[in-house]
Amino acid sequence: MMKSKAVIFDMDGVIIDSEGLWRQAQKDALAGWGVTVNDEECETLTKGKRLDEIARVWCEYCPLQTDPGVLESAIRKRITGLIATEGEAMDGVYAVLHHFRHRGYRIALATSSSHQVIEAVLSKLNLRGHFDVICSADDERYGKPHPAVYLSALKKLGLPAAECLVIEDSLSGFRAAQAAGIDTIVVSDGCQHPCFSEAIGRYTSMPQLLETLAPPVRAAG
Repeated sequence: MMKSKAVIFDMDGVIIDSEGLWRQAQKDALAGWGVTVNDEECETLTKGKRLDEIARVWCEYCPLQTDPGVLESAIRKRITGLIATEGEAMDGVYAVLHHFRHRGYRIALATSSSHQVIEAVLSKLNLRGHFDVICSADDERYGKPHPAVYLSALKKLGLPAAECLVIEDSLSGFRAAQAAGIDTIVVSDGCQHPCFSEAIGRYTSMPQLLETLAPPVRAAG
């Protein structure tokens, strides 16, 4: 990591413990159309995807006789409300952000979430001003696993991929970062899955990552 000058964080599941909130938001919104889905379906079909893609997936999968944009709006309204009331930072994230900032790294955010969701997260977690660069896949033609949002982050940082590092939790995000040519650390309960074998580091939690970044000093004697 010595060659890196910047760290690019994913948001959902990395900065904020929102994966459960996203599942709840989707289930609540779909209930408005009389549709019931479970957590496994949410995880398998939509984790890491951009909201417009999530809405399209459900409209085809269920199937729903409605415009995906209507479902997208319903999910967005629900997720921002859930973040505002129930959102919590991932364990150890403030310490990891402080570690990189203290050592002079620039810090960026590159997420599939919309600007409204980003704003809700930054407000809830008091993280305004912590990121030098913020990129939303909403501004790109394609969401993750396309590398567009990470390529935009590199451009805004003014750095080549070789001087940056990504922290991701989802397969689609990992593939996006890899496609952008950026070394990636995976922080997730499922980090040891073979699909993440190309990661430069795999940790089950932010505190575990921090132990590697800044090993505790042992008392002499």
